[in-house]
Amino acid sequence: MFPRKLVVCFSLLAMGAPLELLAQRRHTEDRDLLPIDLSKWDCIDQPGGTAKTQNGVERNKGKNRSMVDLSQLRIPAFDTATLLKAVSSFDSQTKGKRREDLSSAQKVQLAAIEKEVISFTGYLVLAYPGPPETTNCGDADFHDWHLEVFENPMNHPPGIGDPTPIICEITPRLQNMFYEQGIKLQDIAGYLRLPDLSHQDNKHPARQVRFTGYVLWDDDHNGSADIGPRVSEKGKNGYHHPWRSTAFEIHPVLKIEVLDGPQPVPVAAQSAAAIPAPPADAAPPAGAPPAPAATVAAAPPVAAPSTPAGPQIATILQPVKVKIPYGETVLPRGTRVEVISRKGAVITVRYLGQDVLVPQASTDLR
Repeated sequence: MFPRKLVVCFSLLAMGAPLELLAQRRHTEDRDLLPIDLSKWDCIDQPGGTAKTQNGVERNKGKNRSMVDLSQLRIPAFDTATLLKAVSSFDSQTKGKRREDLSSAQKVQLAAIEKEVISFTGYLVLAYPGPPETTNCGDADFHDWHLEVFENPMNHPPGIGDPTPIICEITPRLQNMFYEQGIKLQDIAGYLRLPDLSHQDNKHPARQVRFTGYVLWDDDHNGSADIGPRVSEKGKNGYHHPWRSTAFEIHPVLKIEVLDGPQPVPVAAQSAAAIPAPPADAAPPAGAPPAPAATVAAAPPVAAPSTPAGPQIATILQPVKVKIPYGETVLPRGTRVEVISRKGAVITVRYLGQDVLVPQASTDLR
């Protein structure tokens, strides 16, 4: 069986679609934040991306802003209600408008708003990788992550009748920083949207998260199909409409703080924890001073109640082809799988109820 992406490409070729169209339709299958090699990204020195208009370049430069020293800033705090109230005046004046439609006074007002770094707290219900965009030079592998953050947690993906979220976005330029901090979107988002628009249930409630970052007005999404208080329909393209409360978003995100549930463990701490401690009866290193003789008998240790260790989980760092009962499939980057056993450079993992073999080098296990 061919992977879904190949089937789509073969179908488009059969219909005579040009290669340019295939490139536009390609979408990443990443399923979480992973390390990326920015030296291989042609867009790293183009904060304006590949936009063709001055307004597009201005918007892209706002999205591609760099990290700043947050400790030197006075950062106002918002939640859904207070953020929507703060931008309501500008939103009411600019319904359906784009940057080129703004008056001189509105442009001055927008410039002041977009200079702000704020914190925004809500529940991360849904996360998904963004499509190729001009802000990232149309590259499917170096993409933003879209985070739909709600005032209250939900026990289902957003759908008809649900309130719309505030959008926060992680950019490729800052992705490695969050990865090193141990941020895993599948651990904090209630649901992950997959390329076929189905949803992966991450098996835990949406976490309450504080996002700190720049305010950005994404006028590409300032129409009635995108903005509204509640989802009213599911479009023919499979997306729900409207899907956001305002064109204002937190973009780029500069800091992520998980306020409830398990806390992220930095990658460096994970690596240190993976180094086994020496056995208690191990000989001291050469040249070490002898241990002092005990003068008081130690009390016998109290046995701690044993807690069964949870299954070891590995994250796929690069796509890997595996054999399954009905043929072959590809595990996308970011897929998290339970480790069953290791043998040399190969590990056995559980995927869709089946035990499959993958190279250890294709995972985050060391």
